[in-house]
Amino acid sequence: MNYEELKDWCADARRSVERELDRLQEQQRTMGNHLQVLEAAGELLDEIARQKDELEQKQSEIDMLNEQLERKKLEMASVCQQHQSETDDLRRQLLEAKNLHLESERQHLETEVHAKPMEIHNHFESGSSSQVFNDQVSGKYTRNRNDKKKNKKRWKKIVRKML
Repeated sequence: MNYEELKDWCADARRSVERELDRLQEQQRTMGNHLQVLEAAGELLDEIARQKDELEQKQSEIDMLNEQLERKKLEMASVCQQHQSETDDLRRQLLEAKNLHLESERQHLETEVHAKPMEIHNHFESGSSSQVFNDQVSGKYTRNRNDKKKNKKRWKKIVRKML
C-alpha cells in the first residue's frame, strides 16, 4: 500500500468514526429527550394518583355531608309536621272558642231581646206638632248622615240589640 492510499483510508475511517460518533451523540440526545419525557410522565402519573386520592377523600366528605343533610331534612320535616299539627289544633281550638263565644253572644242577645221587647215611648208637651207612634217597632232605624261618631256607635248598638 502506498502512503496516499493509507492516508485516504485513515481519512475515510476518521469520517466514518466521526459520523458514527455524531449518530451516537444524536441518539444520546434523543434518548435523553425520551428519558425526560418518561420522567415528566412519571411525575404526572404521581400527581394523578395524588389527586385521585384527594378526590376520593373529598367524595367521602361529600357523602358524609349529604347524609347529615338528609338527617337534618328529616328532622326539619318532623318538626314542621309537629308544628303544623300544633297550628291546626290551635286553629281548631280558636274556631271552637270563637263559635262558642258567638253562640253565647247570640243566645245572650236572644234572651235580652225576648226578655225586654223594644218599645219606644215618645213624650211631647201638649201642643207639639210632632207625630208620635206608640207601638212595637220593627224594621230598620235610619239616621242622618251628619250625625257624630257617638251617635253612630249608639245606633249600631241599638240595631245589634234588635237583631
